[in-house]
Amino acid sequence: MPGRSVPVFCYHAVCKEDGHSPEVFASHLDAMLEMGYRTITARHLYEICMGRRPVDGKYVVLTFDDCHISNWIHAVPLLQERGMTGIFFACTDFIVPGPVRSMSQFPALMSVRNSFINAFSKKDYSQFMNEDELKALVHDKGMEVYSHTCRHQPCFTDMRNRNDFSEKSHWSAWAVYGEKISGVPVYRAGSAYAYNGFWPVFEDGRVSFKRRSDEERREFCRDEFSRSYEVAKKINGQSVQFLCWPWGHFDNLSMSVAAQCGYQGTFTLERTANVFGTNPMRINRIGVGRQKKADWIKKRLNMYSHEISARLCFKFFNKKNDISKVLYITDSGKNSGGSRQLVNSAAAMISSGVEVMAVLPPGAALAPELQKIGVEVVTLENFKNFLGAGLILAELIQDAGVDVVHTFHNRAVKAVCVAKCLCLASGFKFKAFFNRGVIYKPNPLAPLFALIGNGYISNSEKCRQVLRKSFVPEKRVHIAFNSFAAEDVAYDRNSAVTVVYAGNGGHAKGADVFAKCVERLLKMADCENIRFIAVGVGDKNVLKPFVSAEALERIEFPGFVAHEKVTEILGRAHIYVMSSRQESMPNTLIEAFNAGLAAVCTDAGGTSELVKDGVNGFICPVEDDKSLSEKILRLINDPELRQKMGRINRKIVRERLDTASKAMNLLHIYSSKPGDKPIIPDLDIESLINNK
Repeated sequence: MPGRSVPVFCYHAVCKEDGHSPEVFASHLDAMLEMGYRTITARHLYEICMGRRPVDGKYVVLTFDDCHISNWIHAVPLLQERGMTGIFFACTDFIVPGPVRSMSQFPALMSVRNSFINAFSKKDYSQFMNEDELKALVHDKGMEVYSHTCRHQPCFTDMRNRNDFSEKSHWSAWAVYGEKISGVPVYRAGSAYAYNGFWPVFEDGRVSFKRRSDEERREFCRDEFSRSYEVAKKINGQSVQFLCWPWGHFDNLSMSVAAQCGYQGTFTLERTANVFGTNPMRINRIGVGRQKKADWIKKRLNMYSHEISARLCFKFFNKKNDISKVLYITDSGKNSGGSRQLVNSAAAMISSGVEVMAVLPPGAALAPELQKIGVEVVTLENFKNFLGAGLILAELIQDAGVDVVHTFHNRAVKAVCVAKCLCLASGFKFKAFFNRGVIYKPNPLAPLFALIGNGYISNSEKCRQVLRKSFVPEKRVHIAFNSFAAEDVAYDRNSAVTVVYAGNGGHAKGADVFAKCVERLLKMADCENIRFIAVGVGDKNVLKPFVSAEALERIEFPGFVAHEKVTEILGRAHIYVMSSRQESMPNTLIEAFNAGLAAVCTDAGGTSELVKDGVNGFICPVEDDKSLSEKILRLINDPELRQKMGRINRKIVRERLDTASKAMNLLHIYSSKPGDKPIIPDLDIESLINNK
């Protein structure tokens, strides 16, 4: 039969500076006594959970996290005056040798926040109880002391809510970085024992973040738990040791390591009944907020002292926004621009320590490249049958424990929406994002897809605007600029000035406009020593209807060449021409930037987001071959200008569109929640221009 339960309260500091004032805390204790409650020890509660002792009275347990000196100064005397006991959880790395301090020897009380900042940045532990004070708690004052881990170490649990490091930052920023570093980002924090976390990596004056592996966290927990266990046991001398989880965060990995290290009970911040049968490795506690009065305590005593009401008023901890595995999906077997961005995104996540899977059609051209970088590839045949594909994906996503699904190309979107609905029905949650790298009108159901999933990821502001005009909610359209795995290019620019077009022969790419530019240039100036190359067009017959035979003879047509060959051609060129009628953010423009080329482009799609007219290239009206020709000629005649523009463009790729930048951008997006502002990165090209 349901009976009594034992409420466990969690306090921190007891001081006016930060926490409950001594007067308020005293009123809490008096309320408990007035209601007939008696404090019991952790060992007594453990015996109740194990069924060795009954709940034969109105019991309550009082716990105090961190062992802030305000507990010694205020909480302990108030407990002793009333014949009550408390359990104090100490961060054992903060315990320094020393005698029990008199009131005149204690430093001025600081907030818990500032106490932790001093501990991590200055190794100043004076705001925490020292070794002899903790021993006196146990042996002289009848209290208990157990482990709160070694350091209460936090980590950045996701890339959400970015702010720069400042004096107002949460104390966890000092714990992650070790010191205050101006300009570095600060993210949401949680327990480094429960989360692998994203950790800062400094390289070439830039900071990026890498996710710790499960094995790295396991070793970290094993080291901290075992060291803290030994220190706490020397202080309390008990045969049964308890651990209190920082922030109440834990998971199966950390819990199993705690058990292996000898802990027989752990205290969480979950809320439900503490009775016979309660797992002592998950003892429930009620956090007491700073503003809570005695009436609040009375209500919680009534709620959690009876098994039925305690079980009804439950709260369980679930790890939130933990990005450990990403699944990329495409229905395209071609090695298209979108496919290349899928590969770049996968590489970015792997570089950040995130596990990556990919679902591709059989025989997909990018499968070997993905497998080469460590992606687990799964094939799926029929994306047209989106219901059947959705069923298969739902099973795969749940079995693999996928956290984020990111689709490329259209047919996969419907299948993922089906999979998301099926997974939700079975209680499994994952995030779904749909890549959008084109600027033509989307499917009329795009707003619905965005609401079923977590939104779209476009590769330019122009693309984002198209989605917004189609009624996709603003907060469901993010931007992740195309990236390029920056590589060394074999430059060979001692030959004649070379002007390159890279695209295809389709109307949207404007190969005919490029050909008209060549024809104009032949009439405008002496171009005998100028080379013109049209990569990816096929042969000159495609352009016969648009220009003269003389112009076509001056254009070289290498045809459809491998990506490595395109890179080689760009490395020998001087000027890149994008003559498109319709674009979003072409990969070839970024590849030309990486090769250090000045760019002459039409104002199509998001091109002007990368090219600042007259600074790192020129922007011309769409279809205006006259303007394009004039700008090309200017660069032909001004080698110093084109070299200056090329240097800026190469820096843009290396510092704003590289793998590290892509990883940060995607992690921000994957960490976002539906109510957050859309993630729109700032390329900050101006700073690169001013710092050439």
